Amino acid sequence: MPRRIRSAWKTAAHGMRRMVEAIETAPLSLSTFILAFLGIILVRLFIEGGTSAYETESLHYMFFEFSHTFLFFLFAFLLFMPIVRIAGADSWSRAANLLLFGFLIIWTPPLIDVLVFQGERFWSFYELDSLRGLMSQFFTFFDDTPNMGITYGVRVEVALMTAALGGYAFFRSRNLLKALGVALLTYATFFVLGTFPSYIAILMLGMEKGFFAVTEFDVVGTMLAPSKLFGQDIVDPRMSLGSRLSIVYAILSALGVGALLYRMSKGTFLALLWNSRFPQVVWHGGLLFLGGALAMIFAGARPDFHFFEVLSILLLVMAIESAWFASVVGNDLADRAIDEATNPKRPLPTGDIPPRRYAEIGWAFFAVSLLFSAIVSFKAMLLILAYHGLAWVYSMPPLRLKRIPILATVLAALAGMAVLITGYSVLAPEADLGAVPFPILAFLFVAYAVTLPLKDFKDIAGDRADGVHTIPVILGEEKARLVVGTALFLCYAASPVVFREADLIVPAVLFGGLAFWSINRAQRSEKAWGTFRTLSGWNMLFATLYGISVAAILLR
Repeated sequence: MPRRIRSAWKTAAHGMRRMVEAIETAPLSLSTFILAFLGIILVRLFIEGGTSAYETESLHYMFFEFSHTFLFFLFAFLLFMPIVRIAGADSWSRAANLLLFGFLIIWTPPLIDVLVFQGERFWSFYELDSLRGLMSQFFTFFDDTPNMGITYGVRVEVALMTAALGGYAFFRSRNLLKALGVALLTYATFFVLGTFPSYIAILMLGMEKGFFAVTEFDVVGTMLAPSKLFGQDIVDPRMSLGSRLSIVYAILSALGVGALLYRMSKGTFLALLWNSRFPQVVWHGGLLFLGGALAMIFAGARPDFHFFEVLSILLLVMAIESAWFASVVGNDLADRAIDEATNPKRPLPTGDIPPRRYAEIGWAFFAVSLLFSAIVSFKAMLLILAYHGLAWVYSMPPLRLKRIPILATVLAALAGMAVLITGYSVLAPEADLGAVPFPILAFLFVAYAVTLPLKDFKDIAGDRADGVHTIPVILGEEKARLVVGTALFLCYAASPVVFREADLIVPAVLFGGLAFWSINRAQRSEKAWGTFRTLSGWNMLFATLYGISVAAILLR
């Protein structure tokens, strides 16, 4: 090779190395990543809208177009992150930076398709086929219908990304075999993404028909047929596909983000996990299911509980818990002084998570709760938004209404009722809440309000110092034990009257007695068997067991 050519090659390689290094080492935080990724997706949707001359579509359709697109590419991003690491990225943050830059290529497929098809009709989405058909397509670079499914634009995108990641692996390792392996893995991942709905349909139908007996027509019929979730019908096949896949991608992306966080920052992951307040996690899920049970008992809701309805319930649980986690973050940020005195093991006092990053995580949970709930039901999303509003005025300055006795309890109880009503409204979207007898709703509100002071016993010193007037602070520890324990016992004792079921008397007295005993026997010492810190957990167990007894007796 002539010296001049070798010199030019070295100069180009050096420039390429510097460019890749600059991309990989760019500053990256959770908030900047989310904004950049969201910006890429919005530009993609803008290009798609422009190339289709902004056809008039409903708000419902536009939402599912956004949720489907956003979650698809988020899921794709999570799948490609390990591949970039295998290819040679030195860290997960470097891999994220490089991949984020590479995702700019998703803007090109709609532009290429418009140029290629010159006004002819095309639909770029997925390849839907049987297992045998998919095996054939894998080795033939998809099928021979580029105007329907994996279009020319998408194929160019796949080819370029496959070559780019293979080239990056060679650039990093100088190992041709590794580069070919990364390229093959990249193509296989793209193929799975491009045919993903087929696997869902094959999984759904294969248990009954046999996986190789599921035909292309079965797959198309399953994924594009009108969607019916909890009595709400979606007829447009594009919306049906988008709504179904939004549910699946949301769940998979949430699991993927959790796994990635564990790999990138195990300390942060574990700090969030141990700080989740497990009794409240169970309680929020229980309120959601209680609302659904009320819909079935009093509003006559009869959900089918088919595959996508079950996944929708799981997604709604994830939305509710994300809302709870967001409220935990806000409360912890506002209660730093209290936690340093009485909860020193929480993330901020220990320094496990810096305040700014903790706030970013809280906003991420907030956004996830709204997006996931909206995929299931817009009404559910509005109720969760109300939950956030109640949590904000309860915990955060300047209002910080948790300092005001009685009002604080009412606000917290209303937040719990918002979760209950969410479960009710999803299972019975056409039913009015008035179908549930008012005494039962009032009883549930009061019962939840009575349990709220349980969490305050462990924080007496910190709350008193911060001017938060909880029941234990106002009455003192001993009087508060007696008042809260008696109130809780009376709630259990009143339940047979409220539900008009004499068979509940024995379990009501049993669990009410256990609740009273646990409150009055709890110890402040962390070494004791029953402590103030575990008080909420024990009473959650009693309430859950009693709730099972109520359901078994009422639904027999």
